[in-house]
Amino acid sequence: MANRFWIKAALLFTFAAAISGSPIPALLLAADEEKKESEEETDGPMLTIGSKAPSIDVEHWISDGNGKFKPVTEFEDDKVYVVEFWATWCGPCIASMPHLAETQNKFLGKGVQIISISDEDLETVNEFLERPVRGAKKSAVDATEDDKKEEAPKKKSEAVTYGELTSAYCLTTDPDGSVKTDYMEAAGQNGIPTSFIVGRTGLIEWIGHPMSMDEPLAEVVAGKWDREAFLEEFRKEQERDLLMAKLSQKMRKGDTEGALTLLDDAIANAEGDEETVSAYQQLKFRVKVSSAATKIQGDEVEEGLAELDEISKDATDEEKAQISMLRVSLLLNKGLHEDVVKTVTAMIEAEMPDSSMLNQLSWQIYEAAVEDKEFPKEVVAAATTAAEKAVESDPENGTILDTLAHLLHLQGDLDRAIELQTKAVDNAGDAPESAVEEMSAFLKKLKKEKAAQ
Repeated sequence: MANRFWIKAALLFTFAAAISGSPIPALLLAADEEKKESEEETDGPMLTIGSKAPSIDVEHWISDGNGKFKPVTEFEDDKVYVVEFWATWCGPCIASMPHLAETQNKFLGKGVQIISISDEDLETVNEFLERPVRGAKKSAVDATEDDKKEEAPKKKSEAVTYGELTSAYCLTTDPDGSVKTDYMEAAGQNGIPTSFIVGRTGLIEWIGHPMSMDEPLAEVVAGKWDREAFLEEFRKEQERDLLMAKLSQKMRKGDTEGALTLLDDAIANAEGDEETVSAYQQLKFRVKVSSAATKIQGDEVEEGLAELDEISKDATDEEKAQISMLRVSLLLNKGLHEDVVKTVTAMIEAEMPDSSMLNQLSWQIYEAAVEDKEFPKEVVAAATTAAEKAVESDPENGTILDTLAHLLHLQGDLDRAIELQTKAVDNAGDAPESAVEEMSAFLKKLKKEKAAQ
C-alpha cells in the first residue's frame, strides 16, 4: 500500500518534470483542472474502507460475462463485487485485463461479479475492443474440446481481440462520469486502474490496484477479511493522497513556501513513522529543487543556481549527485557551456556519481552535440572524460561502452570507437533487443567508415 503512494509522490516532483518547465506532470494538472477545486475546498475523502458502497448507474453495459451476469444498480446481499475503473488510453489498465478475466473465471461460482467502468464515449471503447491482444491467440484462450483432441484438424490461430478477452466479466462505460465521481473522487483516488471490493454486506472492503487484489478478494469471499486492520493502513494512504493534492495545488500556483510548510506540518504529524518521515523529507528536497530549476529555466538563472548550491550544502551524496545531473541539464538547455564543463569536471573530481549516472550524463551531452553542429568541443571532451570514468568503474557494461564509443566517434577516434563498440555488442547482456540492434547497427556503421578510409 505505502509503495504505491511513494511511487505517485515521486512522479509528482521529478527532475524530468522540472526540466520540462513544470513541476507537476500534465496528467495530474489535467485532473486538478477537471475537479476545479480550490485549495480551501480540498477536504478529506468521504468514501473509505467500511463505507456503504454507492449504487451505480452505468450507461452502457458492453459485456456481461457471456450472459452470466446482469446489469447492476444496487448491490445484492451475500454477493461480492469488484468495481474497477479503467480507460482505453491507460496502459496499466489494459495490462490488467487478462488478470481481471482470469479472476472472474476463478470466482465465477462463488458469487463474485467484476464490473469494469470507463468514462469514455461508447464509440471510443468499442473501437478499442476491436484491437487484437498482443501475443494472444484464440486457439490458446478459448479452444473448444474438439479443437483439443489430437485427431481434430488443426485450425489456424486467430488473434484474440480485447472484446473477446474482456467478455469474461462486465465491461462498461459511463460517459457522464457519475460513477467515477461517486467512487474515485469521493475516495480521493486519482490514478487508474483502481478497484473497489464491495463485500457481502454492501460495504467497501478494499481499495487498490487490481493486480494486488487477489489475496484480499479471496479473504473477503471466504469471510476471513480483517477490514479494521486494512482500514488503519488505508487511512494513512488517504491522508497522504490528500497531502499530495494540496501540494499539487500549491506548486501549480508557484507557492513553494506554502508547499514546504505543508510538508513540515506533515513531517511533524508523522513523528515516529520513519518511512513516512523519510519520504516527506525526500519530497521537501524535490520541491526545493523544482523551485530552483524553474528559476533557472526562466530569467533568474543566477538566483536558481545559488539555490541549488544552498540545497547541496545539507544534501546527501546521492542528492548532491542528482542536483549536479539536473544542473548540467539546465545549463545545457540555457547554452551555458562553460558552466557545463565546470560542473562535469567537479562531478568527476568528487567521484560523486556512480557509473550509471555518469553514463546518463555523458549520453545527454552526446545527444546535444549531435543536434548542434557548433557544439563546443570542450563540452564533448568533458563528457568523454566522464564516460571514461564510467567505463573504468564498470568495464563490462555494454551500454556504458556504447556511450563512450559514440563520443569517441564524434571526435574522430574511429579505431578506438570500433574496439569499444565491438566489446559493447559482446557485453549487451540483458539489454532490450532493440538496444542490441542499435548497438550492432552502429558497429556496422563504424566498420563501413573504416573500410572507406
